[in-house]
Amino acid sequence: MSSFNLVESPFDPQQAVVDSVVNAGDPWIHEIKKGQVFRILDLEGNQAVDTLFFNARDPEERYSAADTVRAQGALYLTTARS
Repeated sequence: MSSFNLVESPFDPQQAVVDSVVNAGDPWIHEIKKGQVFRILDLEGNQAVDTLFFNARDPEERYSAADTVRAQGALYLTTARS
């Protein structure tokens, strides 16, 4: 079993350009521009967040959770860099 350290984001939530609460099961879409920070915070605890990220100008470029989990060899994302 691997271990990991929880690290709280150093970014100030007051500096966010968008602050949204999305109810479980509801969709949400917003363009995040280069240099902006996107943070997902689970307010209720123990929730899964199904997230898709696409390049707004090139939908073929995307984030794939399945590819990330496979490459990382772990289910949880971390701040570790290789």
